[in-house]
Amino acid sequence: MSKILLVSQDTQQKELIVNVLTGAKSSATLITSVDESAILNYVEKGQVDMVIIDEDTTSPDTVILAKKLHSSAIKENVAVAALVNYDTCNTDLLRLANVYITKPINEKILCSCVNGSLKLKKAIDTLSTNNSELAKSLYQLDVLYNTSMQLAGSLDKQKLINIMLDGLEKSLSFSLSYILVFNDEHNIDLIINSLYNISPRLEHSLKLRAILSYRALFDKKRIPYNLNVNDIKVIKNIKHPIEEYDLNILKFDNLFAPINVGEKFFGLIEVFRDSDFTQEDTTCFQTLSRQVSLPLENASLYEEIKNTNTKLERLERLKSEFISIVSHELRTPLTAIKNSLEICLSGKAGDVSSIMDNFLNMAQRNVTRLSGIINDLLDLSKVEAGKMDFKFEKANINTPVEFMKNTFDSVAKDKNIDLILEKDENLSLTYFDNQRIEQVMSNLISNAIKFTNENGKIVVKTENINEADIDKSLIFGVENPVFYKHYVKISVKDSGIGIAPEDLKKVFDQFQQIENPLNRKNGGTGLGLPIAKQLIEAHRGFIWVESELNRGTTFSFVIPVLSEKEKFIIDMEKDISKAKSCSHSLLLLLIEEKKDAENSFISKIREDKISIIRKTANTKIVYYDEDDNNYLAILIPEADKFAQSFIEKKIESFVVDEQDKEKYDILYSTALFPDVGNSAQDLMSSAKKLLKEKVEA
Repeated sequence: MSKILLVSQDTQQKELIVNVLTGAKSSATLITSVDESAILNYVEKGQVDMVIIDEDTTSPDTVILAKKLHSSAIKENVAVAALVNYDTCNTDLLRLANVYITKPINEKILCSCVNGSLKLKKAIDTLSTNNSELAKSLYQLDVLYNTSMQLAGSLDKQKLINIMLDGLEKSLSFSLSYILVFNDEHNIDLIINSLYNISPRLEHSLKLRAILSYRALFDKKRIPYNLNVNDIKVIKNIKHPIEEYDLNILKFDNLFAPINVGEKFFGLIEVFRDSDFTQEDTTCFQTLSRQVSLPLENASLYEEIKNTNTKLERLERLKSEFISIVSHELRTPLTAIKNSLEICLSGKAGDVSSIMDNFLNMAQRNVTRLSGIINDLLDLSKVEAGKMDFKFEKANINTPVEFMKNTFDSVAKDKNIDLILEKDENLSLTYFDNQRIEQVMSNLISNAIKFTNENGKIVVKTENINEADIDKSLIFGVENPVFYKHYVKISVKDSGIGIAPEDLKKVFDQFQQIENPLNRKNGGTGLGLPIAKQLIEAHRGFIWVESELNRGTTFSFVIPVLSEKEKFIIDMEKDISKAKSCSHSLLLLLIEEKKDAENSFISKIREDKISIIRKTANTKIVYYDEDDNNYLAILIPEADKFAQSFIEKKIESFVVDEQDKEKYDILYSTALFPDVGNSAQDLMSSAKKLLKEKVEA
């Protein structure tokens, strides 16, 4: 029912309007008043839908009243109608009114004007309500979208719960919420987020309410955990602790939902608000409580994987320590046994009969075999722990290959096996550890002899190849392989029993023995090839196998022919790894000059005529040429920004003399780890970029 307020001092006119607007065909209620404060009070409290002002009213002043109503009417959406005289109408009043009716009043025009204004007001009210609801829905959708994006970006359970609660608070503006979280059977939290402080009895009541709600979820089903009040740890987040909520908040409107992680129960949530929740609020609440489920499941899986990895790392560390300790403990008595056997066999301890000689030789062979197994175990533990020392030198790899071929000549002759070396006399020089390459060759040649029958043939070959010559389908078990342009290739090809196709991928697995009669006869730990693989990969190379049953096997490995710059970058990667573990910094200095420079700055540094830095054992220096320029790169360990500034000023003092004349035509730049990146390539790229910027400047 519409309410109309009439402001008029004309009694006769008031009776007419009352009769017309409150008749049998009308559903309006009419109020009359000439008290300005009462009129404004009606409007401010939204108790009327329309105000009719008679311009002939002298008190209050109609124009002033209309102005006051106009400001309130916009806010409260109240229609203002003016009753004006046809000939002498007040233009100021007309300007402030929404509609006007001329006097003398025509009843039909009055009804039509009033009904039209009321219908318009109702339509505006509906539109305003719809707009408000639409704005609220759009805001909630925006909150849902932003919350889902945040949920997808975290694997921390506590953070996920906080993100969900933040989303609920923004979209629902709740007064209080609690969430019961089961981290595990002995770690159960009740997280309370409240606008105001909560009384002790309310806190206890929320605990009981959470327990009852939890039990109700498993009605007639087995409860995952038996829960009582003392098992719950309360975590409170209070916004305004000045005021306090008590038990009366439990009478507020509320929403409740369980939180499941996959098929497992994780917890429950309930929110309270002093104003009623709408259907849209309920939908938003249910969506968010379900939305957090998948991220929580991912977080749980991540936590399990992380814990499993920690256990595996610990087991791996214990295994390595165990192998190392046992191996060292075995070495001492083995050395004593070996020495004793040698003394006995030499006759120094007395005469040795032929029977005793057989047994002593058997013991000596097994002691030697056991020593080999122990050495393999120690090498494996060192390689896996990254503790094996390498001494890389640039040399011809033919030298260790030929040495190991000659070492096994007599062993091959005992089986009437031809052991042949086909070496490339023009083999490129490359960086390698001589001892480790000998170890790899020893393993490959001894295996070839072991699995080749009498009167067979073994060919050891060395050659230069390019990256394109490598069949990359044969390389497996290497993550993110990096290839170089040129390689030296070493292969050991035998005419032995071969390996079945299904067993090819097993040959480099630890403790893996391919099932065949010769393996059963000769035995072994199965560690030789895995160790060889890791040693070759430490050289930035690759090892692979090709074989056919009963037609022989070929083991091949390649080692890159590195330029001075490539070797420098590889060494820099190792230094960066050390710096990361020790939280140290590294400084790269790069100097560039033209190849045809008459007064060469780089040459004078090379000849020690100019000293830029104090060299240490860990300082790495490389000279190389590229794109018609000569370069000098220096890697300085444990150098900070102070050292960076000092070196730059020192170079500047050499380049420019006291008269500001340039003595050397060079460009230089510095890059500090970890400021410009986390890899050697990052440092080099940053330094080169700075050089380019200086050229363009």
